Amino acid sequence: MANQQRNLASESIFQRFFTSVIALLSQLRERETWQTVWHWVLWRTIPKRRRILRLIQELQPLHANAPPEMRALRDEVFSKSCLELKRPEQEQILLDTLIHAHQPLGFEQIFFAAIYPVLLKRDMVVIPITTETPHRLDVEIGYLGHNEDYFFWVLEIDSTKRLTLNTQLNPRMETRDDKRYAIYSLGSSGLVDTDFAEYAEQWLLESPRLTTALPLLAAAYADQWILNSRLYLSHILTDLKKRNYQVTAMVIPDFERERLSLLRRLSLDRLRKRRLQSERRKR
Repeated sequence: MANQQRNLASESIFQRFFTSVIALLSQLRERETWQTVWHWVLWRTIPKRRRILRLIQELQPLHANAPPEMRALRDEVFSKSCLELKRPEQEQILLDTLIHAHQPLGFEQIFFAAIYPVLLKRDMVVIPITTETPHRLDVEIGYLGHNEDYFFWVLEIDSTKRLTLNTQLNPRMETRDDKRYAIYSLGSSGLVDTDFAEYAEQWLLESPRLTTALPLLAAAYADQWILNSRLYLSHILTDLKKRNYQVTAMVIPDFERERLSLLRRLSLDRLRKRRLQSERRKR
């Protein structure tokens, strides 16, 4: 009887192994699998990796209620965004912004890290806003309008609220000094429905082995988060363009730059330098 049980166990182990090999070979035929493996290997060989890893270590720990896989996912999205940035100071600004999240769950940091390179390409600057609201990241996003005037809008990214690509925008308008600006209060969880368990099943990984495969799974999962976050940002920018008449100066006096904080002054300087560099390249 004992011998029969051992034989059945051996056959069961062999059958599972054979099934796993067949399924793994079928996965390797798919282009997405090779792309994920290639990006994972490339990340571990590039010279820039060491500097980005040091920045990742400075990100604060996530709240105890955060899903266990969120740390790996957040770090992966952060590293992918840093790879798109051209200068170390841009990476540092992204880090300084993310650590302003109060008791982060990870979703709010992932969303902003994903859209940050797009904001830079559009010649926008980011200024973190201190908040005491748990699991939220508030950011002022500024740009230079006509006559070198500074305009801005605000993102309030909340990890406790859901967000999908179909979520309707409902910004509120507020006034600061002579400026009227839009505030977009967004959720951030649910932007990608697929979870790590489904990825683990797809990659034929049993739960005890999930921890060892987490970096590779995060690499595949992060791409979808980045794509969806940037798609939703495009909705915001389209809405902002429609409201452009509201996001302008109510009165157009000489712009009183002495009232700006030191941080905003530095942001304006960065914008001017970037614009000058762009004009020189065009010449």
